[in-house]
Amino acid sequence: MRRNCSRSLLNQTGSALVVVIFIITVIAMMAAAMIKINTSQTVTTTQEILGTRAWFAAHSGIEISLNKLFPIGDPNQMLTCDVISHQIPLVDFDGCKVSVECDEFVANDDAAVDAKRRIQLRSTGRCGSGQYQVARQQQVWVKGLVQ
Repeated sequence: MRRNCSRSLLNQTGSALVVVIFIITVIAMMAAAMIKINTSQTVTTTQEILGTRAWFAAHSGIEISLNKLFPIGDPNQMLTCDVISHQIPLVDFDGCKVSVECDEFVANDDAAVDAKRRIQLRSTGRCGSGQYQVARQQQVWVKGLVQ
């Protein structure tokens, strides 16, 4: 009896080893694919967060500029683009920069100059650095108020 058992062990060709190597290879490929998907999701989430921060930074630039153009004490007074600095420092947005461009246009040469004067504000918020830098831009048109 023992001779039959030992002969059957000698006649095995190693098929279990091939199956084990195949399973290890498939599991390794699945792990590599999952790591790649995770990395892709991380990059997408980072860009989405930076994009949202850049949008809010640009929005803050517009609001700061509008507050400078229309002083709180006199809502009927509209100042010129000279009061707006091009780089606006932000305290709450670490790693974000805002630049605001201001252009003035006159619609007509009538007596009511303030009513015909238009100002275009373009605010660009940039967040991040290097490969993960995102920029968002907002634009607003304003005109003077007539009493």
